[in-house]
Parts: sequence; C-alpha cells; structure tokens
Amino acid sequence: MKIFYKFLHFFILIICLLLQIVFFEYIKTFSINFDLVMVVIIAVVIFDGTFWGILFGFAAGMMLDLLIGDIIGVSALIYSLNAFIVSKLITSGFKLKYLTYSFIVFLVTEINIIIVSLIRYLFNFSSNWMQMGLELTTKPVLNIVLMFIIFPVISISSGMARETEFGFKYKNKI
Repeated sequence: MKIFYKFLHFFILIICLLLQIVFFEYIKTFSINFDLVMVVIIAVVIFDGTFWGILFGFAAGMMLDLLIGDIIGVSALIYSLNAFIVSKLITSGFKLKYLTYSFIVFLVTEINIIIVSLIRYLFNFSSNWMQMGLELTTKPVLNIVLMFIIFPVISISSGMARETEFGFKYKNKI
C-alpha cells in the first residue's frame, strides 16, 4: 500500500510539473515566480523520505529541463540538491510544524535562486542582478503560499495523519 502512495505522489508531481510549464512559466513575465515543483519535492521529502525526494527531484528536473530549460541538467541537479538539503534539515531536529515548513521552503528557495544565478553566470548567460534581487524577495513568499496548498494534499494522500499546528511548544504545561 505504501508503494501506491509513492505512485500517487509521483502523479501529483507530474500534474504540478505540467501546471508549472503551462501556467506558471507564462506569469513570470509579470515578476510572479512560483516554483510548484520545488514545493512538491520538499513535501515528498518530508512525507516520503530522502530517497524518493531525490529520485522524484531528479526526474522532474530532467523533464523540466528537456521541455523548457536552457541548460540541460541544472534543474535536475538543483531539485536533487533541494531534497538532500531538506532531508538534512529534518534529521537535524526540526519539528514538523508549519513554521518549520515555512522556514525550509524559504531557505531552499533562496538557495535555489543563488545557485541557479551562479550557474548561469558561470556559463556566460546574461544575468540581471536587479531581477535576481526582486526574485530573492518575492519568490520565497509565493512559494510559502503554495506550501499551504500543496503540503495538506501530500499529507492526506500519504495516508499519514500528521498533527501539524501553530502554537507554542509548552502551551499545555502552564
């Protein structure tokens, strides 16, 4: 039954990849940058584990690069690296709460933007530093908004009822 949930999550990832290509790539012209695939991969790592996150990240990144990318393999590398970073953050002792999820999405988004900009600069692609600054401020916020939509879907479809809540750690001990 657990393998069924993995296939379901891969199907959700494919649907989000298609949404990313068909819809979200066209609204980038208005400086609205969502990274739906990255948010799904973070959710897969949190709810399914590191192996599945790295595998799904590599597959989705390679498909994204082949369909719309200009440097083949960069998205596959970045999404696999995202899965690895998230797994290390989770195993370092972060509690599974929405505030932690928001921090992880924020951090991984910032790392993505910086690494992709550096790779584009190293391969002599045109770099717009003003656009990168705008991306560093708006993209994490938009991805956190997506997180509140994607994470419950992945959580419910994983068959696990994780208890995530806002609040203080010792609120019941006062």
